[in-house]
Amino acid sequence: MLSAAPRRWLSWDYSVRDSDGADVARVTIGSWSEKGTVILAEEEYRVYRRGLTGPFVLEGVDGATAASALKPSALQRKFAVRSGDREYALQATSALSREFGLFDGDRRVGAVVPASWLSRRARADFDAEIPPPLQAFVLWLTLLLWKRSSDSSVAAG
Repeated sequence: MLSAAPRRWLSWDYSVRDSDGADVARVTIGSWSEKGTVILAEEEYRVYRRGLTGPFVLEGVDGATAASALKPSALQRKFAVRSGDREYALQATSALSREFGLFDGDRRVGAVVPASWLSRRARADFDAEIPPPLQAFVLWLTLLLWKRSSDSSVAAG
């Protein structure tokens, strides 16, 4: 089980800890752009979007694509996530929930849930088969959707 908490108030820069409380990653989303970074074991992965409607890409330190995610529809809170030769679906578990599940076909292999109803803190749990860079990327994508929702609520208010 992982827990993610904002590093500063109103920031989308997160510290990620394992169940023992040890820091395992840092996940950042740009304030004004949909770019960011994932730092795991002192290796920095870059996250960016290819074009205006293209996939989000998790780029490894060697410049190779470690994973990618394409949003099939602007109306759905869902991503098709590709890592190596595997494809997963990251999607909201219900229309009103901020909880997201990661699915390999019909089998749920991970989840990202808010720590509490109004909190920006998150808990994430993944099957052992999901590699850490993919876990962090799925967390990044979920936090991005939470940020979009938060930004649109502020704009509407």
